[in-house]
Amino acid sequence: MIRRVMRKRGILAVVGLIFIIWSNPQVLPIRKSSWMPRYGEPGPPTSRDTAVSPLPSNLTIHLLPHSHVDAGWNLSLDEYYEAAVRKVLRRATIQLWMGRGRRFVWGDVAFLDKWLDEEGDSMNGQLKGEQRQMTWRQLLQEEIERGQWEIVGGGYVSADEGLTTWWAHNMVLDVGHRALSRQLNTTTRVAWQIDNFGHFNTVAHLLSNSGYHAQFVGRMAYRDLYGFASKGRLQFLWQSREHQGARPLLTHFLAEHYASPSPDFDLDYRESCNVDLLLEQLQRVARRHVRQYPAHGHVLVLIGDDFRFVKARRAFDCMDRLIAASSSHPQWRDVTLQYSTASEYLQATGLLQTQKNLYRFGGDMYPYQDKPVEQFWSGILGSRPYLKWLVRDCELTVKHAEALVALSRAKGPHILDGEWTQMEEHLEFARKQLAIGHHHDSITGTCTNEVFADYAQRLQVASRVALRVAHVAVQIYAGYSDHMPQIIDRIRDAYEPEAVVADACSPATWDVADGMRGSLKAGANKTTLLVSNAALLAAQSHVVRLRGLPYNAAIADGMGNPVKIQAQQAIDGSFNAMFVAEDVPALGMRSYMVGTTEQYPQAQPLNAQLTTTSPAFSPHASLRKGRTQVLLRSKRNGVVEVLANGRTVRVQLREYFANPFVQSSGAYVMHSFGLMYAVVFGIFGAALCAGWLLAAVSGPRILRTLRIPRVISVGTLGATLIGCAQGVAAVYYAAQVASAELLNAWTRGQSMLLLFAPVSAVAFVQGGMLRWGMRATTGAAVGALAGTALALLLGQSWQSRALTPHMLRFQVEHGNVCDKAYALASEFAALEMQLCADTPHMLHMATTLRAPSDRELVMRVSHGWSRTLHLFDGTVERRRKSGWWIPVPGAFYPAPQMVRLGSLTVHARQPVGAASVQQGALDLLVHRNMSANDFRGLQKPLADSHAARPAFLLDLRPNPPSPVLDNLRFNAPPLAFALPHTTENLQRNAAYSPAAASLPALDLVGIRSCNTSQGLVIDARLLALHSTRVAASSLLPGVKSAMRIDNWLMRSCSLPTEHNKTDVVNLKPGEQALFRLLISS
Repeated sequence: MIRRVMRKRGILAVVGLIFIIWSNPQVLPIRKSSWMPRYGEPGPPTSRDTAVSPLPSNLTIHLLPHSHVDAGWNLSLDEYYEAAVRKVLRRATIQLWMGRGRRFVWGDVAFLDKWLDEEGDSMNGQLKGEQRQMTWRQLLQEEIERGQWEIVGGGYVSADEGLTTWWAHNMVLDVGHRALSRQLNTTTRVAWQIDNFGHFNTVAHLLSNSGYHAQFVGRMAYRDLYGFASKGRLQFLWQSREHQGARPLLTHFLAEHYASPSPDFDLDYRESCNVDLLLEQLQRVARRHVRQYPAHGHVLVLIGDDFRFVKARRAFDCMDRLIAASSSHPQWRDVTLQYSTASEYLQATGLLQTQKNLYRFGGDMYPYQDKPVEQFWSGILGSRPYLKWLVRDCELTVKHAEALVALSRAKGPHILDGEWTQMEEHLEFARKQLAIGHHHDSITGTCTNEVFADYAQRLQVASRVALRVAHVAVQIYAGYSDHMPQIIDRIRDAYEPEAVVADACSPATWDVADGMRGSLKAGANKTTLLVSNAALLAAQSHVVRLRGLPYNAAIADGMGNPVKIQAQQAIDGSFNAMFVAEDVPALGMRSYMVGTTEQYPQAQPLNAQLTTTSPAFSPHASLRKGRTQVLLRSKRNGVVEVLANGRTVRVQLREYFANPFVQSSGAYVMHSFGLMYAVVFGIFGAALCAGWLLAAVSGPRILRTLRIPRVISVGTLGATLIGCAQGVAAVYYAAQVASAELLNAWTRGQSMLLLFAPVSAVAFVQGGMLRWGMRATTGAAVGALAGTALALLLGQSWQSRALTPHMLRFQVEHGNVCDKAYALASEFAALEMQLCADTPHMLHMATTLRAPSDRELVMRVSHGWSRTLHLFDGTVERRRKSGWWIPVPGAFYPAPQMVRLGSLTVHARQPVGAASVQQGALDLLVHRNMSANDFRGLQKPLADSHAARPAFLLDLRPNPPSPVLDNLRFNAPPLAFALPHTTENLQRNAAYSPAAASLPALDLVGIRSCNTSQGLVIDARLLALHSTRVAASSLLPGVKSAMRIDNWLMRSCSLPTEHNKTDVVNLKPGEQALFRLLISS
């Protein structure tokens, strides 16, 4: 009987293995095309290449030398520059000058901009004769004109595509192209996104409408890569199916990693140049690649890698020898080997002219999975959340400052051009630092702790500089234009790290809501407080927070009427206060006066408007503002029920374990319990089978000896159901009950007796008492396996645990402006919920937390039954649905601004990862801390012990009428500025707006100003979220003429004549355009 059962099980196992091999050829290293790399990984050529037919005739192999440089990864930008990048730029420039046929491609503007600022006008000192006197800038410009050196990409850095907002994507391109124009008087039309962690149709849409002809990308999931390559589609037209007016963009996907074909080509580390070996390897690469692209007879081979060509002379000499040897080699009779730039290669293929037969793709290349078995790069969505918050905080500040500069220049053009130029230079510095913060190794958190500190300092300095620029601009805007040169000089103080300490700790520092800081001191007399809404084309109300006020301070509106204040006394005896700035007009500002109760007798002192705090912590809380009342009820496992508007939303903090001994999660990769469970359940299943088998073979005799009676006889079906139930119970125990320490011990082969012995004993007694034979035992084993698989697939929410098993207890604060409930969830996490008068339909949710080691923390918001995500990045809502068959890490998508799940709408104050692993549940990845490395290039583990405060806004309305328009307001919050009260002009005119009307459906994606011979020019890049048709003169006063420009890039301020003049702004939903407005002086 045992042999018969084993024979059947063996047949089933073989059939299952054959099915797996047949259905997943892209996973296993067999039954694969010879061009397909093993396991989806790049690697050197292998013996499999011998199966490929000979190369087609008239084939051209294009060698593209390049050096991939990251603006901060294992080292900071400055450290990389000193260690390698400066040498690469110098030596590559010299080597290209030494050989006219040589080529080189450069894809990072930030390093190039830094080098030319420092050494661009210095003599090279390395060439001979008169050429020795040429500057580095002159050499580089000459090589660009010759077509030897090509700059690709165009963005200041290669920004992450998923976590970056639409405004930031535009800004990064603008800054890069302006730097290229200023430094070298050049531009580029080829995008270079070869190291990004997944690609999105949003970026393809932006590039195609910004004048780009093509792009090179380098990462997609290995399954998608197999599908594209097997059909020869690695060159395709990318046309977004989700964006209005999207144009197709020619896209070239790298068949292998952006490194050289094999280590033998890495001449920075190899001193010898074996020509015959390298030519043979090039032929193998050509054989692999030629079938993966359209049949045009051209193969592109990248030569280079991270920070290569430090040994540029050795590398170019070797490539020269290869090209020379190939021309006379008998096996290269019909094959041409040559240098090429990216543009020369695309021109040779003919695809820039004829694209009729190319495959059209409209989706995203996300999530990125480079290997099988849960190797999803979803960890980047939650790594280093404090850095993500800093990026968004700096973005909002710079966005507001550039709007204020443009608007103030339009209102007050009497100031000298030199002073405007200084302000624009300071603002451009802030934009550059912000662009570096969006680099794909910065905002994703994939950097070391030291580089994290460098990124953070850059962003903090950029925020300070932008705030000082905004302060100067708002003074011009408000008519305070005396002593402007001295005021502009104060901007330089913001570059010093010490300045922020003094300003941030000053007792009289204004503080705008949500972390936006303005270092503006209050005087003893009346102070004018200007609340600016310059970055939004719609009016909005907003809470303004002030710090360091005396007890008798009073705040009045522009007409002298006191406003309601909510105050709280600080430790030093001063008072912090908040009030609602009501209906701040579009592109404008509203003034308030800060004085004393003696100056405003009708106002109550701050100590009479204090926040009231509940004396004790309670599991229930009530928040009320306007007509909205929110009830909070605490349940077990840290669940908080939010009751408002007739529905209940549940909020809970949860955690994932990251087992460092099985599959190491790191800065890039997020693992669920899949493989760890496989190890634990393998041991569990072996123990069960051992007990059942012993019961089936020797059970009767042993049970009689132990005097254990047989209860009942259970058939095969009953045994199968029991085994299934035990499999489900095992999953639940391992996922929800067993400690992380015990799971780690079991996966390391420790404490096995604690698992194996009890399970085997229970199985033995169970099988004996239920009179199981071999057939029932086999059924039970199959049932246990099926139950385990079923629980893992359908019970994905079990893979995370509640952060606390207890009920939360709230301390509640009530006031005139905001009601707040605060609860401590654990020793390293706190939850805060707030309802404010400016947006009473929104519940502000924030959690201050620090993830323990080897933990991934999520905030779960639950309501309804949907599992379809709607993610908004600033342009359109993209629809993504999670299935039960998708592993937990593969279900997370980037949510840079807003995410909807059914009737749930959550606005994010910083980019996060969002997933739905349970019906009606939205998981937001908020923090990660890992002790192990995932070995994706980062030299150190993600040991992130920095506390973060991820913040969200939960829309309490069941069906919000316009969540996208709401999100625009939340991503353009007003800024408050304090000015000396020396005139009554603003008191008589409490609110001012240059716009003729509020235009809530338009988003101001960028705005700049400059003087031309014909007058002041304002470039305004507008995005319509709904159909919009308004007069151009309604945007700003004094518009003489307007032009619509198809190219979205903001570079020069010249007045082109080839673009259509227009009197109206006419945009369809999701359509963007650049409008150039000529303002009368």
